[in-house]
Amino acid sequence: MPLPPISESQIRQGAAAESFARGLAYYQSGAVGQLLLRGDALQTEVEGSSYAPYRVTVRLGPGGILAASCTCPYDYGGWCKHIVAALLAYQRAAPGDVAQRPPFAELLAGVERERLVALLLHMAEHDPAVADLAEQFLAASAPPPAAGVAASPEQHTPADLAAFRRTLRSVFRGAGRYEYDSYDVSDGIVSALEPLAEQIRALVDADDAERALPLLDVLTAEYSEQWVQYDDSYGNLGDFFDTLGGLWAEALLMADLPRRERATWQRRLDELGASAAEYGVEGLDLALIAAEEGWDAPGLAAAMGGDPDDAGALHANLSRLLLPTRLLVLERKGLLREALNLAAAAGMHSERALLLVRMRRTAEAAQLARELFQTATDALALAQALRERGDVAAALAVGEHGLGLAEPRAALAAWLADLAAGQGRVELALRAGEEALRAAPELGLYRRIAELAGPAWPPLRERLLDAQRHPASPWQHISGRIDLFLHEGLIDDAITLVSSNPASNELGRVMDAAVATHPDWVISTATTKADGIAEAGVAKHYAVAVEWLRRARAAYQAAGHAEQWASYLQALRARHARKRNLMELLNQLERSRP
Repeated sequence: MPLPPISESQIRQGAAAESFARGLAYYQSGAVGQLLLRGDALQTEVEGSSYAPYRVTVRLGPGGILAASCTCPYDYGGWCKHIVAALLAYQRAAPGDVAQRPPFAELLAGVERERLVALLLHMAEHDPAVADLAEQFLAASAPPPAAGVAASPEQHTPADLAAFRRTLRSVFRGAGRYEYDSYDVSDGIVSALEPLAEQIRALVDADDAERALPLLDVLTAEYSEQWVQYDDSYGNLGDFFDTLGGLWAEALLMADLPRRERATWQRRLDELGASAAEYGVEGLDLALIAAEEGWDAPGLAAAMGGDPDDAGALHANLSRLLLPTRLLVLERKGLLREALNLAAAAGMHSERALLLVRMRRTAEAAQLARELFQTATDALALAQALRERGDVAAALAVGEHGLGLAEPRAALAAWLADLAAGQGRVELALRAGEEALRAAPELGLYRRIAELAGPAWPPLRERLLDAQRHPASPWQHISGRIDLFLHEGLIDDAITLVSSNPASNELGRVMDAAVATHPDWVISTATTKADGIAEAGVAKHYAVAVEWLRRARAAYQAAGHAEQWASYLQALRARHARKRNLMELLNQLERSRP
C-alpha cells in the first residue's frame, strides 16, 4: 500500500529550530531503527543518550501528522529530536524501507475468545501495566444496572490518611537539602507532589469522593502549613494552589453533596486557604465557589434541562469561573445532554461544539461554528477535534471559516495550510499559508508554500517578502523575518531589520551571513561592539568582545584587507594593554585559525 505522505516543512513546523537540527543529525548518523507502519501508526526506536533506545510513535492521517510522542523526557515545546529523526527517516524512506502491518483491530478480528484471553494473560505476564489498563477499561465500560434494579453500593477501603501524611512530610524533609532561595527547592517540591495529586485525581475521575476529599484535605492542610517556609520568587509553590483548587472543585461537584455538608467543607477551605490568601494567592477560590454553589444554584437546573427562559437567572447566580469544571463533571457522569444545554445557556459556544464532536455529532458542531463562533482560536480547537474524529471535510470547512474571524489567526492558518495541502486543496492551502506567514513568519511553512505554489510562486513570494518588510508590528517576529530574508539571500533587508531593532539577539547571525557581501558593514558594526566592551572594562564581558572581533577579522579578510585588520588589532592592544584578561583572549584569537 502507498505510504501516507508527509513533507519536510511539516516536520520543521512541529519542532523548534534546534530540535530539527539535532534530529537531522541523529537521522544522518543512522540512529533511527526499523520503521514500522501499523495502520495509521508509525513506530520506531531512536538511539539517544540513554542506554536503551527511545520509542517514537506517530499517528498519520489525512493532511499529514496527527500526533507524535516519544518516551524521552523532553518537554520544552514542539517535537523532540528523536521524533524529528524518525519523521525524517520516514519522509526520506525508499520503497520497501517501511515495514507495513495490518491495524491492531484487524489483527484481532476473528480470533476466538480463548486465544484472546491467552494473549492478554501473556501480555500481562510480561508487562504488569497491561493488567492495570485492562482493569481500568473494564471498570469504565461496565454496563449500567438494568432498569428497576438498584446497583449495590461499591465498598471502598478507607484511605490511609496517616500513611499519606507521612509521604507528604517526607517530601518537605527532602526539600531541606536545598538552599532556601534555590529554584530547585520549589520545583522539586511541586514535582514530588504532582504524583500524589494525580492519585487523588484518579479517585475523582472514578467518582470516589468518599476517599478523594479526605486525601485532598490532608494534602492541602500539609501544603498550606509548609509552603511558606520556602522562597517562592518563581511562583511555583503559589501556582500549586491552582492545582489543588481545581481538584477540590471537581471532587465537590462529583460528590453532589447536600448544602449542609458543602457548608462544612466551605469553612474548612477558608481555613486551609488562609496562608495562601496572606500572600495574595487565590488558588482555592474555585473550590470555595464549588462548595457555595453546588448543583442547586438558582437557574442551574432549568438551564441544564434546556429551559432558555432561565438563562438570566443562570448568569446572575452562577460563577462563570466554575462553568468549565461543571461541563467536565457532567460529561464524566455521562450527562451529555445536560452539559450541552448548560453550555448553550452560558453562551459557551466553543465548549458546546467540542461536546458535539465527542458525541459524534460533527455536522451540528460545524454548523454551530459557522453561526456563532467569533474567534479563530475557537475555530482551530474545533477543526483539530473534527480532524481527530476523522471528519476532514468538516475540519477544512471550519478552518476556512475561521480565517475570517477575529485574530490571532496565525496558528489556525498554519495548521489549515498543512491540512489543505494534504487534501489537495492547493488554493485554500496557499490562502491560509499567506495569512499565517503575514502574521507569524516561519521558514518551514514558507518552504511548504513555495512547493505548493508552483508557477504562482514568484508574485506570491514578492507579496510575502514585502509583508515582512512592512509588518503591522515592526518589533515582532524579528527572528522569523530574518529567517526568510537570509533564506532568500536578501542581506540588505536583514541588515535593515537588525539595525532598526538594536535590542534584537539576531545581529550575530546576520553578520555571519553578510561577511562576503557586506564586509564593510560587518567590520564597522563588529568593531564598534568590541570597542565598547573593551572601553567599559568589565572583564566578564571580554569573551563577547572577542566573538565580535572574530567576525570583524573574517570581514577584513573577505574584503582583502588583512593589513588593516592587523593595524586595527595593534591599536586595540595599545589602548588596553593593562587589561590582562583581554590581552590573553586576544592572544588566543590570534593563535586560532580564521
